[in-house]
Amino acid sequence: MVELTNWCPGLETINALWNAVDVINRQRNNRTMVIVGQMLNYDWRKISYEEIYNTLGEKIRKRQEKPNLKSTVSELVTEDGCKVYLVGTIHFSKESIQDVQQLIQEVQPDAVVLELCRSRESLLTLDEQSIRNEARTFDLHKTQQLIKQFGLMQTLWLMLFLKISAYLIEQLGITPGGEFREAFRAAQKIPFCNIYLGDQPIFVTLRRCAAALSFWDLVKAFIGLVYIKSQPFPYGKMIVKQLKKKGKENGLEVIKMAMEEYPEFYHVFVSERDAYLTQSLKQAAKPIVLPKIFQSDPQKVIPSVVVGVVGIGHVAGITKNWNKQLNTQELMKLPNPSLSTRVFQISFIVISYGLKIFFYYKIAQTLIWLFY
Repeated sequence: MVELTNWCPGLETINALWNAVDVINRQRNNRTMVIVGQMLNYDWRKISYEEIYNTLGEKIRKRQEKPNLKSTVSELVTEDGCKVYLVGTIHFSKESIQDVQQLIQEVQPDAVVLELCRSRESLLTLDEQSIRNEARTFDLHKTQQLIKQFGLMQTLWLMLFLKISAYLIEQLGITPGGEFREAFRAAQKIPFCNIYLGDQPIFVTLRRCAAALSFWDLVKAFIGLVYIKSQPFPYGKMIVKQLKKKGKENGLEVIKMAMEEYPEFYHVFVSERDAYLTQSLKQAAKPIVLPKIFQSDPQKVIPSVVVGVVGIGHVAGITKNWNKQLNTQELMKLPNPSLSTRVFQISFIVISYGLKIFFYYKIAQTLIWLFY
């Protein structure tokens, strides 16, 4: 069972509305939940069953049973009849932002699951200029903080991803995460809609990625970090060219190039997260239990509608995993550092200290030459 981070204190079932104030207070004191999303402007102490049914009924009337789905949207169904509309996005695409907005308006979902984790939640609230500055500026103090928090290898990977993001921002003029921010804004306008962060925690992904790669893969990644401005990663210019084009096929071509270049990286960074995201979507897609007006009334249950917003490279894997039994606990395990990782870490430390010693030696040599 994966842990879904609930962004809005929207409630799991409609009959829980009666205790909404207590639920919200408990969630605020429970640090396993992230409460940042804004509630709709209801006075929860005065809400009545009639208002619940009217609001829910209006939402369902607005919902299009047969929405006009784009080619990037897949429809999945659970055993309980709940629908999941999975929209595959390209993270640096304006078209993807429009697709997300249109889909949420048409299907009026009960939950929205985003391909984000708690460590990346700032993407939803930071303005675009702040995100650009964050990706471009990476000083020594920030690096030291990340090494203390995540360790050397995870920090190197994180720096590489930020450098790549900064490069793509510069080349494409688009800030990443726009589709997630649009989904967040659109979902907040939908009554009784939960917003979940359903991705594998990034520190787990980075740790598993570092353990899976060979020594030479790590060296190539480090070289890519050092020379990011001239050539951020293999086929960098080609990837930018593909991203500038429109359409699903071009996004998949980028994924194919990454898979061919780094198969081990692809397995951890894409395939394993496919499984994790699949379980998150299933967990969010649960039937809604309607409240009883009288105790003698039969219990009514309606299937929920969920929108999943993920990168286009995850769509095929999620669809493939949809009817499988998945063991997501395995995906949360932190493996011991591999031999190649330990060798790389030792080499990195030795080289770093070697450069420091050389630097101090040159300073001392200069001072001796000046004053003696």
